[in-house]
Order: sequence, then structure tokens, then C-alpha cells
Amino acid sequence: MNGIHDCGGMDGLGPIVIDNHEPVFHAEWERRAFALMWAAAANGFWNLDEFRYTIERMPAAEYLETPYYVHWMHSVETLLVEKGVLKPAELSGARHRQPNIPAKSTAVMTRDAVTSMLTNGFSTKKNESSSGRFKVGDRVRTKLINPHGHTRLPRYARNKLGVVRQDHGVFTFNDANAVGPDKPQHVYLVQFTAREIWGEGASDKDSLLLDLWDDHLTAAE
Repeated sequence: MNGIHDCGGMDGLGPIVIDNHEPVFHAEWERRAFALMWAAAANGFWNLDEFRYTIERMPAAEYLETPYYVHWMHSVETLLVEKGVLKPAELSGARHRQPNIPAKSTAVMTRDAVTSMLTNGFSTKKNESSSGRFKVGDRVRTKLINPHGHTRLPRYARNKLGVVRQDHGVFTFNDANAVGPDKPQHVYLVQFTAREIWGEGASDKDSLLLDLWDDHLTAAE
């Protein structure tokens, strides 16, 4: 992300208040929003990266002033209209109808499927054995980019020197998958010193590990 939604490394936002007895859902509508998102996604109308990017397209003030599941509903409603499943006027109507475009998948999000998904997650790893651009031990520099679209390279980690510690293999490239055709590529575990990220005031004993894609990295000079 590249807007107000990318709060990593920012300070001055106040303390994080932890409720040790916080419920999973604060209201019934949140439970329904959660179910609706996954049910629609299972039909193949959009992918998870598109869903995230649509949240990031919310106006900054609206994003900051609304709770978590309002962001979800904004994305669901926006994508249902953009994908031609619903017309804007139908979002406020009480009637139901069949979508005017076919689902891209025959999958049905059953109760058991939800349980399995939340417990085990799902992988976007590709069955490819190609060699990556970098190998373990290589020094790399993250790119200095400011894209208008979705990106998994956080602002605080741009134009920073790091060392490749692991090659995870080939995965879906989230940045591309959010706006168009996928561009599968290698993902690396890259280690940065805390001082490289946060400056000389950071501890010289700490480091940060990030999973980054080929397109996020260049060979360090």
C-alpha cells in the first residue's frame, strides 16, 4: 500500500489499547460482512489482492474514521459494482437477484471450508523450479518506488540495504495481481539491520526480516 493505509514506521498515532476480552465480532453485521466477503471471493469475482487494493482506494479521512469491517464492506460493495455483479442502485435495495455475470468458480464457501481456511490458510506458491535472481547471502537494495497501485513493499523499507537469507520459491506477485494479470516470481526473506531501517538511534543488536519479491529488489552495488 502507498497511502494513509501504510502506517508502518509512523509514530504519533497514540497508544494501542488492548482489550483482553475483546469479542471476535462486535456486532452481528460484522459477522455477516466477514461471511459475505469470503462467499463472494470463493465464486472468483475477485482475488484477495484486489480486495485489499480496493480498501486502499478509500478516501483517507473515511478510512481513518471508520472501523475495520466498514473497510471490508466498502471493498465488497465497490467490487460487486465494478465487476458487474450488481448495479449501484441495487446496493440499497432489499431484493435479491442472480448476478448478471457468471461466477468464475463453482466453489461454495461452506461452514467446513471456512473452518479449514481460517485454520490452515491457503498458499499462492507456484509449482515452478526456476532459479531466482538472487541467492542466499546476496546483498540487495530495495527499490525506491511510489506506485499509485497496491504494493507489498512498505514505505519504511524502500531504498534500504539488506541481505537475502532464504529463497521461498515462486509465488503470486501481489502488486500485479491486485490490478491485472499475475506476474509470478521468487520471494525472498531479506534481513535488514534496525539501524538501516530506523537510523542510528536504533539498537545495533536488532534486525528486521521482510518477505519481498524480485520486482522489489536490485543487486546492491
